[in-house]
Amino acid sequence: MATALTRTETGGSMFAALQGSERGAWAHSPLFRWMAENFEAMSRAVMGKKVRWQKLCEAAAADGLTNRNGQLPKPETLRTTWYRVRKTMRAMQEVQEKAEAEAAAKKASRLSEAKASRDKEADTGGDLRLRMEQADRAERYATGMREEVRDAHVRAAAQRQERANQQAATAPEREIEPSDPSEFITQDLPVVKGVSNRAYLPVDPKLPPVREGEINRITGNAWIYGDDLPGYPSKRNYEYEKEWLRDVGLLLRHRHPTNLTMTREEKFVMRSAKSCIPNLY
Repeated sequence: MATALTRTETGGSMFAALQGSERGAWAHSPLFRWMAENFEAMSRAVMGKKVRWQKLCEAAAADGLTNRNGQLPKPETLRTTWYRVRKTMRAMQEVQEKAEAEAAAKKASRLSEAKASRDKEADTGGDLRLRMEQADRAERYATGMREEVRDAHVRAAAQRQERANQQAATAPEREIEPSDPSEFITQDLPVVKGVSNRAYLPVDPKLPPVREGEINRITGNAWIYGDDLPGYPSKRNYEYEKEWLRDVGLLLRHRHPTNLTMTREEKFVMRSAKSCIPNLY
């Protein structure tokens, strides 16, 4: 059964019908097909001349060219058939020209895109080199500026330390009788991540705030980064000033999301904390 279905037949009525359909026999008459196949010769013969349609009818009859109903054509049939042939051929020509134009446009577009891609690759290479050179220059400049700022800060800190030591050497030591530990107070400070326990230790209310230049009795060095800030931990609970800067800096940022609302003293401590403690936040 399968062999019978796949066998190719080249004869018979069905095959003849398929061939007729392929040639357009069902749609057009033999006269129409002859005019279409000989369109150029027919166009040259009838262009700008008085056509002898009766003589053409006799010639068509002699060649067996009939209309769609199998009848011999009349002069009016020849004229209307030729009109339809010209209309059909013009439509086919327009379709072909449109297809050729679209193909040419696509080809031109591909060529243009290829050229643009090559130009872009060339430009990208040049732009990349230029951006790399600019980035290198910017990095060198930024490195130089950071080194200058760090050196200036180190010099200023050394000068403040020297002045503080001189003031401490000449200033009389203040003797204040400390309070009883039961009288110590604890400041109302928020619990902030990263702040050490020293920030929350009780303080003696009788003792005055630590001033810049005073001597740290534990290390023997002078405090150089400003006075105690009201409402923040006192330096008296700290051994090293960097620890105080870290805790106060975190509390400052918690209270002030930006420096705009800070006092001048708070801004100074915040700048000092950021300069002394890497990755403070």
